[in-house]
Amino acid sequence: MAGTVLITGASRGIGLALSITFARAGWHVFAGTRKAKAPLLWNISQEFPNITPLVLDVLDDISVREAVRSIDEEIGSLDALVNNAAIFPGEGNERLVELDLAWFAEAVETNVTGVARVTRECIPLLRKGSQPRVVNISSGAGSIGDKEDYDYYPYSVSKAALNMLTRAMAAEFRPEGITVTALSPGWVQTEMGGPNAPLSPEQSASSLHSTICRLTVADSGHFLGRDGQAGDYIW
Repeated sequence: MAGTVLITGASRGIGLALSITFARAGWHVFAGTRKAKAPLLWNISQEFPNITPLVLDVLDDISVREAVRSIDEEIGSLDALVNNAAIFPGEGNERLVELDLAWFAEAVETNVTGVARVTRECIPLLRKGSQPRVVNISSGAGSIGDKEDYDYYPYSVSKAALNMLTRAMAAEFRPEGITVTALSPGWVQTEMGGPNAPLSPEQSASSLHSTICRLTVADSGHFLGRDGQAGDYIW
């Protein structure tokens, strides 16, 4: 099944790999990037005419509104939204006394408020889509039940908050047939994940794409692994 998808944070890493994977499967991909100059994405869009780069800064109301308006004018509907854009402040191993407390606000503003900002603008288009679904790219680092270390303070807090946002949006939009699900991409070799991660962006993206295509309202409000399995990640 192919359709129309908006992917945020698509200039590199998982977002770029997802854009390519969806495009190869025949989807019309709107690839959101914070800055107009995104060389990797631009080069890829020359190879795949069904990838449309969009300037979309999840921190900026006007930027998000204009990006969504351009999708509306070109297509008029949206089948999937993948909220992938995220930041990881600090190195990840800082103790509480070492943290720059501003990192909490920065992480939440992008990883949580940014998701809410983009999603609410996309709801009218999703309502006109086919089997509409919202996928929030989460992380095992956001699991409260599994937390046994002090790593990734700001990032973990923001992803735990994203999981709660996912549950709340799922409850609101389930009656309309809009699926809202949290997916973990696994530990991936990106700037955020580091070179020692076991998965390449392409491997993660392939699994995520297959899962996103299979999602139904029955999956709404769940926290799933990249292969769609339940139980590997707990809230």
